[in-house]
Amino acid sequence: MGEYDFDRLTRFKKVDVLRKALNDDNEHQRFKAVEALEAIALVSGKDAPAYKILADASSQSTFEDVKLHAKIALKTLGGSSKPPLKTDNHKAGSQLRQEPTKNHAAQQSHDEPVENRFICELDAGCTALVIRGSTLNAQHKVGTSPSGRGRWDEVEKAWLLPIDRSSFEHLKRYGVKLHPTVHCFSTSQYDIWAVRTRDKKFIKIIGDTTNIEASIKKIPAARWDGNEHVWKIPFSADAVKRLIKIDGLYVSPFILD
Repeated sequence: MGEYDFDRLTRFKKVDVLRKALNDDNEHQRFKAVEALEAIALVSGKDAPAYKILADASSQSTFEDVKLHAKIALKTLGGSSKPPLKTDNHKAGSQLRQEPTKNHAAQQSHDEPVENRFICELDAGCTALVIRGSTLNAQHKVGTSPSGRGRWDEVEKAWLLPIDRSSFEHLKRYGVKLHPTVHCFSTSQYDIWAVRTRDKKFIKIIGDTTNIEASIKKIPAARWDGNEHVWKIPFSADAVKRLIKIDGLYVSPFILD
């Protein structure tokens, strides 16, 4: 069926197009469609169309790879491929009002409403973490990063935080969902990360590269960007192979997508 602009489809929540992409002849395209639906569902919640599409795909897709990836996505979202049980909301509500329990009260105080969920992803140039959410605003404390370098983007209606370990830990404390391309950094054993820009032109090496600088310099066309304070390398398969061999550097598993 051809290539899809998954970044655009995710941003504008084009779930109908993504549903069609789940049936693409290309397995990689199907995987990217599941990934995009997962990102949308992280923000929109379990009652949104994206979540329902994933739930349906996990059991009804004609492609086994889609079923598997959808099940993994649902697990990440904290859900199940089984549809929720139907209940009499009025009756259930009456019972809860008549017989409140401590556990129920505790759950109400700690569970975050679906509409208040935020998601964190990398910006197009891999210069910052972007936190979005329907109820996010300039006063929200999620923007108070430990480094003090968080800033509110009025145009995007999003918080921008530096890409570092302290930001990851800060966002987790606020229950922000990390997109898979960000989550892999937060769980890596290293604090230096290699990632590809969205336009596929460059690989950027983020973090304190002092101890691996000599190895980076051996990669053809590698250069230091003084404005962004990162090493930049023209994207190529050869560059990725060289980076993988550098001890102390974590190379994003999404770098070849």
